[in-house]
Amino acid sequence: MQAFAACLAFAILQLGEVADGALTTLVESGEEECFVVRAPAGEVSTVSGNFECLDDDLPPDPVGVVLYDEKMSPVWRSTVGASEGHFSVYGTGKYELCFQNGRIGSDDFYAEKDGIDREVGFNIRVMPPARAMEGDEEGPDNRLTANLIGMSNQLLEGLHTMTDHQEYMRDRENRHTMLAGATFDRVVQWTVLEAIVLALISCGQVLYLKKFFEQKRYL
Repeated sequence: MQAFAACLAFAILQLGEVADGALTTLVESGEEECFVVRAPAGEVSTVSGNFECLDDDLPPDPVGVVLYDEKMSPVWRSTVGASEGHFSVYGTGKYELCFQNGRIGSDDFYAEKDGIDREVGFNIRVMPPARAMEGDEEGPDNRLTANLIGMSNQLLEGLHTMTDHQEYMRDRENRHTMLAGATFDRVVQWTVLEAIVLALISCGQVLYLKKFFEQKRYL
């Protein structure tokens, strides 16, 4: 039991440092936005991330996401028409994550541009490989530790993805709150304007009726 606890603690420590960043970007129609991340050289790291289209009232068909390696070869593509996606690749060097809003080149397979800009939320992380335990000998404890490290990495990646989706939901909530506030302000403005117009019309009617009755009384 103590050996298992020690292995579990070691596996948690292997999660080490994780480089991550959460962003949102506005991709204009027919344009492409790219972001670069660099994995440490000399060791194979895990490059993972996800994306989600934040415009719920717009179809995601023109949106495509491509991950390129340092040779500018696509290593991952999003599904055509998908509003969200997740990727995880292994490698070293520079990676470039590109968001396309409409077909812009011969290597793109997404729908034609529709003239509408779209906002996309995304996150990309670089996780270095787990540090090995001291000693190269194989044994049940080492195999158990390796399995725990793998499961811990998968669990951590799942937690990061869930956190990202919660951030996207908060971003949507903020946008809807701003829209509701702007709508409320306009309603208040129109209500005040309507009240002023009604007051002016009422005053005009009172003055007209007063003048009418005064003329009738003189007659």
